[in-house]
Amino acid sequence: MKGLQALFKIRETYIGIVITIAFQIIFFSVWMTAYDGVNDRTDNLKIGLISEDTEMGKKVVNEIKATLPFTLENYTSLDKAEHELNQRDIQMIIHIPSDFTSQLQAGKEAEIIYSINQANASITKNMMDGVAKQVTAEINHNIYPVQQGKTIEAFSQKFSLLPMEQHTAQQINEAVATTIMSVKDRAINSTIIKTNNVEEFAANFVPLMVIISSFVGAMVMIMQHQQAAQLVQDTISKWQLFLARQLINIGVAFALPLLTIGLMHLFNISSQVNFLTVYLFQALMFWAFLCLAQAFIIIFGNLGMIFNICALSMQLVTSGALVPQAMLSNFYNKLASLLPASYGADGYYTIIFGGSTNNLMSNCSSLGMIIAVTLAMSAIVVALKKSKVKSEQIVPATVQ
Repeated sequence: MKGLQALFKIRETYIGIVITIAFQIIFFSVWMTAYDGVNDRTDNLKIGLISEDTEMGKKVVNEIKATLPFTLENYTSLDKAEHELNQRDIQMIIHIPSDFTSQLQAGKEAEIIYSINQANASITKNMMDGVAKQVTAEINHNIYPVQQGKTIEAFSQKFSLLPMEQHTAQQINEAVATTIMSVKDRAINSTIIKTNNVEEFAANFVPLMVIISSFVGAMVMIMQHQQAAQLVQDTISKWQLFLARQLINIGVAFALPLLTIGLMHLFNISSQVNFLTVYLFQALMFWAFLCLAQAFIIIFGNLGMIFNICALSMQLVTSGALVPQAMLSNFYNKLASLLPASYGADGYYTIIFGGSTNNLMSNCSSLGMIIAVTLAMSAIVVALKKSKVKSEQIVPATVQ
């Protein structure tokens, strides 16, 4: 009982209990509100349509527009559509080649080409793969009866020209028509092209894993440094202490990527960009995480841990590593642009799966902005706080 009484006299005991309760409340509240109604926002996902066929191709495009619950954008240039797919501005391309109608008229299988960017969240890739199969099945269902009717009509016209008794000709015609209608076949075939594809299944989880490990590590490190700073704040000026903490943050941020890259190689996770690019991007991302976690701790003290838990939960749901940002509500979509995990996940999709390096440069710029803003906020709070260094007592010398 004495041990229990001693512990409950210390403020940190209560903080630990509050943090445990906060984890439950925050994670439930954020995740449940962020993912509520996700299925109702599938229309935010974009699919590009391009038809090089001016006959049946246009009819197919109209049918797709009438059935799919997504935002559908028409393209006249395949190169432009592929560029936007690579930029992850659209999730899939449905391409109808120029020989679509001629293949159907010749009695051959026509083809629809689907391009799906694999540098996306698993839910997006699986959804687009399912859409490709659904679209092909529905178009087959709609077009094959038309093809059967045209075949019967063409046969009847040619058969009527033959010198044969009318009653016999009618019976043969009906028998052939029944035979043709009973044949079940596919008029249209699908080709699914998976761009930026990586065979390793574990690679799909790298963006999420790096975000979790980096931010949780940053939270713990900053909290420990805060406790260390409280122990020495009476002997060191606030600016010396602040500068020292930033130097440690930078040192760790630029040392950690070596471990990250080493672990990726150890587990056979290949990179689509060079070593220096991965190194600098990981360093910037971790530095941004450290600066964000530090800002909450410097502003709110030990209670800043609660805000860091909120930041962890919000970053996991808005990063796009689990559910695409386009399927989140407007609030969480806008919040994503303020948090470093969004740019970290997007950057790692480019690193692991490939894609436009312009995205990577843009993500680095955004991470740099977050670092600058959070450092400025921390510096302003430090400037407003009073220094806790004890002034030395000047003892007058005694005259002997």
